[in-house]
Amino acid sequence: MTKKRALSKTQLDDGKKLARELYDWSIRELENPDPTEREQLTGKYPRLSKAQIEDVLRQVVEAKQVHQERVGWQAIPHDIAVLVLVLLTAITDLQTAVIACIAILVLLESVFQFTFNRKLYRPLSTLVWLTYPAYIAFGYLLYRMGYSILWIVVGTLLASLGTYVLGAISRLPIRLILESRAKGREEGLQKRKGVGDIDQS
Repeated sequence: MTKKRALSKTQLDDGKKLARELYDWSIRELENPDPTEREQLTGKYPRLSKAQIEDVLRQVVEAKQVHQERVGWQAIPHDIAVLVLVLLTAITDLQTAVIACIAILVLLESVFQFTFNRKLYRPLSTLVWLTYPAYIAFGYLLYRMGYSILWIVVGTLLASLGTYVLGAISRLPIRLILESRAKGREEGLQKRKGVGDIDQS
């Protein structure tokens, strides 16, 4: 029984080492590993069966996909804000559009910091393809309003890069709150652990 437990722990340790090694691979390499590399992994981790190695591959793919989706999730407020800017510029006026764009950007940055929904991410991630023609449309709208080429370029750059910078700034307070909460939880766990150790002694 002890031997079986020790073997399971060894396999678990090997699985963690394998996962760390595989995390540097691209998702394409993980999904279709080269037969030679697969054999090398089998030789390097002989205590793991082929099924266990396949399971580690699958878990690493899943982890990398979730990580990529979380990164993409943080860009969605920017995409929505740009589309709102262009839409409101077309149907109202530039000042109203800019105010609404900033308000929506700050609001969504706060919401998207606290939440993550994989089902919503899939359709919302397609909005990025609408932002490219939206920049062109925004430049055209500025041209129709009588702005010079210089101001059209500046306005388009502010709509693209400026919203990214503003989004990053608006995320800072939320990030500090989340880090503070995480630190508070960690300190609380350490205190409970310390009280438990005293009780046992």
